[in-house]
Amino acid sequence: MPKTGFTWRGGFSEWLRRRSSLLIDHDPSTGPFFTGRIPFVILLVLALIGCFATSFLTYRHILLVSSTGGVAESALCRAQGSVNCDAILVNDYATLFGYISSAALGLMGFVFVLWLVVNGLVNERMRKTAWVLLIIYFFAAIGFSWYYVYVMIFQVDYICTWCIVVHVVNLLSLITVLAVALRKKQNFLLKEIASKAERAYFVFAGLILALLTITASTAIEKSQMFEDAKIRYEELANDPAVIAAVLKGSPSYDIPVSSEDPVFGSTLASHNLIFFSDFQCPVCARTEDYLKKIVMANPGVINMVFKNFPLSMQCNPGVINDLHNKACPASRAAYAAFILGGPKAFWAFGDRLFHNQNLLKLDPWMDFAGQLGLDTEKFKTLLSPDSEAGRKIADDVKQGVELRISSTPQIFFKGKRIPENFRGQFLIEALEELVKAQNPELNDFKLKRP
Repeated sequence: MPKTGFTWRGGFSEWLRRRSSLLIDHDPSTGPFFTGRIPFVILLVLALIGCFATSFLTYRHILLVSSTGGVAESALCRAQGSVNCDAILVNDYATLFGYISSAALGLMGFVFVLWLVVNGLVNERMRKTAWVLLIIYFFAAIGFSWYYVYVMIFQVDYICTWCIVVHVVNLLSLITVLAVALRKKQNFLLKEIASKAERAYFVFAGLILALLTITASTAIEKSQMFEDAKIRYEELANDPAVIAAVLKGSPSYDIPVSSEDPVFGSTLASHNLIFFSDFQCPVCARTEDYLKKIVMANPGVINMVFKNFPLSMQCNPGVINDLHNKACPASRAAYAAFILGGPKAFWAFGDRLFHNQNLLKLDPWMDFAGQLGLDTEKFKTLLSPDSEAGRKIADDVKQGVELRISSTPQIFFKGKRIPENFRGQFLIEALEELVKAQNPELNDFKLKRP
């Protein structure tokens, strides 16, 4: 009598035999290719919505954590009320390990999904691999979604509308991939059509693209935070009270001033501002122009004393290269003008040097001297390093080296070196604080702004 009924061993063997026939009978070149395009189109739409939502949240998170100014309100992220994306984006749960933005993490995930979906659409050979990866990804994503939904409900008092959009997209996507996978479960046993090389490229290229996304967004955020920190530091460093504390605690220097030094403004002015400069230095040109404006706005109160510090090994042993290879002869030429024509000729000659720095390579010293009506024969002899002008440049350079100057421009006032970040109105405030510090009776001392 034949056996009837079902045995596990026989049933499993029969099931495996039938499935194995599928592995042998189908033609990989003609399909079936797991599924058609429609499921991928559905996921494409969902992924684009997710990308938009996470991009917006990432952008807003960067603004919130890095901007020193205000952040504009959004229609769906109001600044007041229970619906407030901003409150969610700045809480302790908004970053992972205190560094990676959860919004940027979501954006990275949707970029990876887009890569899978687009490849599945255009390359039917990759559809099964793409779907397997999509199932794995959305199972992980829904875990994150449930966690952040829990945070919104039980940990914070606000609701993030765009976050909800992201979580709904994750849920709908998971339902889609599971529904299609169950409907097409027989095709999961089909032999893999794509080659190992194709699958390796598909997976690793997608991961690299996703990692580049989160790396770029994180780098932008951190760079903005660094820039804001720099701005805040400069604002603090340029606060009058901080200026006074920094300058009072800095070293004091004794810098002699004599009749041999060119002075802009009245030689009888109460306060000397000492300026070490280089005629081939563009920043020196702009700085001198501003210092002149301060002196002209405060006649008889402050003047500017010019000291030479060419950044060239030709006449300056305190530097290690010829950064400005025409600065030494330019300095001698300007001082030669001072010897022959006094301060007026020096400043006029210096203006020509600063305003025509692109011509210094042509050695225009004699032309400038002729334009100013100087004795060109005497002027020519003063261009030598051994001349009176050359010796004065050497003396200025020696002073600069003793002061440990390594760059120009450098400003000294009341024996104090003015830090390079004290420029513009902050420079004027620094000068005022130094006068008050050394002259308590001038507690209300003020310089006029140019």
